[in-house]
Amino acid sequence: MRGDRALAMVIGVLVMFLTAFLLYQHGPSAAGWFPGCLFHRLTGLECPGCGMTRAAYATLHGRFGEALRFNPLGMIVLPALGVWVGIQIPAWLRGEAQAFRCRVGWRGAWWLVGIVLGYWVLRNIPVWPFSLLAPP
Repeated sequence: MRGDRALAMVIGVLVMFLTAFLLYQHGPSAAGWFPGCLFHRLTGLECPGCGMTRAAYATLHGRFGEALRFNPLGMIVLPALGVWVGIQIPAWLRGEAQAFRCRVGWRGAWWLVGIVLGYWVLRNIPVWPFSLLAPP
């Protein structure tokens, strides 16, 4: 069981690094290697994740302000999520109890859904200051 977890971890890390390498080398729009946002293509509106590929590309090149401009919510949430996952991985590999449990409960889950939905709506209002939430 522990070997299966370690293998899954190694494969996951390799896929993550390969994706980051391709993004770093070729950018988000080079030859269409990375699929764009289907929601944006169909509606012309921005989804909560729109701009994250360009934000990741900017982050990989050390341009954090530009990354924040592409998707402010994602650039706040993803680092926090990354730290939490990094804390959980060693315990998961050993098959132990989680080192830190993030218990948001139903109320917290509804708050998170409300924040994402609110962000989704606000970034599609074409008036300043809401237009600052949409990627350039």
